[in-house]
Amino acid sequence: MLCLDQPSRAARNNTRVIEWLPGPVYSFLTARRENVIIAWLERERVSKEQRAIFQQKVDTLERGGSTVCPGLIFGPIVKEIYKLKIKGNKGMVQLRPMICRGPFGDKKANSTLLVGAIERGGHLDPAGAPWEAQLNRETLLSDWTRRRHDRLS
Repeated sequence: MLCLDQPSRAARNNTRVIEWLPGPVYSFLTARRENVIIAWLERERVSKEQRAIFQQKVDTLERGGSTVCPGLIFGPIVKEIYKLKIKGNKGMVQLRPMICRGPFGDKKANSTLLVGAIERGGHLDPAGAPWEAQLNRETLLSDWTRRRHDRLS
């Protein structure tokens, strides 16, 4: 498995590495059973090329965990919520979907994408994405059927 993003010098020297074990990555579903990540990608008009890069990162995380691609997962941003750092090529947006471990079964061996965000000028858009992700996680805890394993591209 190949990681396209090389970690920065600071990331290589960072002693606080986030361990994320291999396992399925699910997406949160709205009450209408719509995948929030796919809807977000469509709403933001993310290109097919960048969606493929995103899917490749998810595949890498599922097969090899965080050690295969250092610098992919940052956080926690807020309690239980992390962000994926999906870099775009020149002219592409910087995708920062929010993710959590589990929250069911072996929490270290599966995870759920909870909400999409983009980083612009060092700030998340929407700014409330981490807190929305927390709410989606809480919803998921009370209704485990609100997630599904979907391809994103």
